[in-house]
Amino acid sequence: MMKRGRQWLVLWFLLMLVFIVILLSVNMGYSKIPYGYVIESLLNSQGVDSSTVLLQIRLPRIILAFLCGMGLALSGCILQAVTGNQLADPGILGINAGAGFMVMLFLTLFPSLHISTMVYQPIFAMIGGLLVAWILYVFSNRNGKVRPSYFLLGGIGVSAGFTAIMTIMASDMDNSSYQLVARWLSGNIWGTSWYQVKALIPYLSVLIPILFTKVNVLDLLLLSEEASLALGVKVERERRILLIVSVALAASCVSVTGGISFIGLVGPHIARRYIGARHRMLIPASMLIGGLLLLMADTIGRSLFQPIEIPVGIVISVLAAPYFLYLLRKQIGGEI
Repeated sequence: MMKRGRQWLVLWFLLMLVFIVILLSVNMGYSKIPYGYVIESLLNSQGVDSSTVLLQIRLPRIILAFLCGMGLALSGCILQAVTGNQLADPGILGINAGAGFMVMLFLTLFPSLHISTMVYQPIFAMIGGLLVAWILYVFSNRNGKVRPSYFLLGGIGVSAGFTAIMTIMASDMDNSSYQLVARWLSGNIWGTSWYQVKALIPYLSVLIPILFTKVNVLDLLLLSEEASLALGVKVERERRILLIVSVALAASCVSVTGGISFIGLVGPHIARRYIGARHRMLIPASMLIGGLLLLMADTIGRSLFQPIEIPVGIVISVLAAPYFLYLLRKQIGGEI
């Protein structure tokens, strides 16, 4: 009972922290907006000069950063359970690279579709992410069992391969297309509008509830495969379902924000330290921490070196890469 109470306390603390960071983020950037004007803009969008900056530029950017952080952290949490490797992350496993390759192909072959609608971009990203997942599943499957170490190593190789292909493709682009692709690959929420938010929400609304219905299965997957089978879990079938849904979730987020890594790694690890391993509480905590991390990183990127804006993917990499090295060293040390 005390443990459950502490878990709820952590969740409420995270919610309060999210609210505080959103308030700070609203007033950080090139244009400062007093909080009195913020409230007035929300109540009366037609009567305040700053309402355009707040409602059409800053607010959709804040919401998109938080939603994508939630989605990427949830995807990483599921991938860690499915692969049995706590270093799993959509970026490290090459899912982001596969999604990026297909989005780059889409931007190159169908530029008019990108301009007219963003409905197709997440679909192309999902195709690329699922292609990588299929390659990794086949590569890591040995005698009907998925080997987690093969999954991680294969992901690193696949990521390097798709990144090399994208570099080759980019070298033949005109300057305007290359700038668009370069910003996307670095992970950038600059220029966000309600259009991107509306394009992402349908995918999150379908995929996130599916994963919440699998919390008991995820807990059982933490046991040995023999124990899971004895308890009636169809392990390989559930792994495939969870893998497909988590990859689709990561790809849909990456399609609108670009190549953002490490959120899916760091978010679940921090949540696991304070919440525990049970997914009923771990999943919402991971989502809140992931949304908080991406929102903070975007706020830092657009505020720290004004008027220069640093892409959020670079900020996240700088902040989270040392933590990844720490986790890698800890895992290798434990195996030795």
